[in-house]
Amino acid sequence: MATLSLIDLHAYYGKAHVLQGVSITVPAGKIVGLFGRNGVGKTTLLRSVMGLGTTVTGRIALDDVELSNISADRRAVCGLGYMPQGTRVFRDLTVEENYGVAAYSVPAPRPLESILQMIPEIREWLPRPAGRLSGGQQQLVSLMRSMAANCSFLMMDEPTEGLMPAMVERIADVAKAVAAAGLGVLLVEQSLLLGEAVCNEIHLMEKGRIIGTGSYAELSSSGALARALGIAH
Repeated sequence: MATLSLIDLHAYYGKAHVLQGVSITVPAGKIVGLFGRNGVGKTTLLRSVMGLGTTVTGRIALDDVELSNISADRRAVCGLGYMPQGTRVFRDLTVEENYGVAAYSVPAPRPLESILQMIPEIREWLPRPAGRLSGGQQQLVSLMRSMAANCSFLMMDEPTEGLMPAMVERIADVAKAVAAAGLGVLLVEQSLLLGEAVCNEIHLMEKGRIIGTGSYAELSSSGALARALGIAH
């Protein structure tokens, strides 16, 4: 089974030691959650894995393919995908044109029809400017763009931020469909609804370190999940 391996990652912004020995394994077909308060290093981890903007030590590998010392665009070609926080669409382009821009960035894009099987409602939006869709609909288009690059592992940074509960449930359904299609997913989130619905395993982060690992049920019943998010339990 294919695996994304993050081994003893340390990341620095100048003299600030942001990630302090983070190790996470993401198997193909599984959704691994990363939960914690704002500012603990979750987004830095995803950006570090993608090769964006920080000084990083440690090992990043897709099976036997070492990614640690190659550029972000080469990591994408090797199968690593990244869906950043916030809605990322070209607002003036149609939804289909948004797909085309993402597909052009890799030698062998994922066919649009394959993505529509996972997110079928996008089909009726294809001729519409992406900027005229609702926030939740745009987030699905953003996910479509990430999928177009034909990644085998997808990192998602708080995809449900600011969305209504019904759309959170839809994002959960799509995430499960993505995993069922064989992709590994590393999901940064604060939505307990999404964590319970989709995560096979959850890591808790605090001050750049992993402080707990387990299933949603284990971490929730022990109170560790609530403490990591700073909410009453």
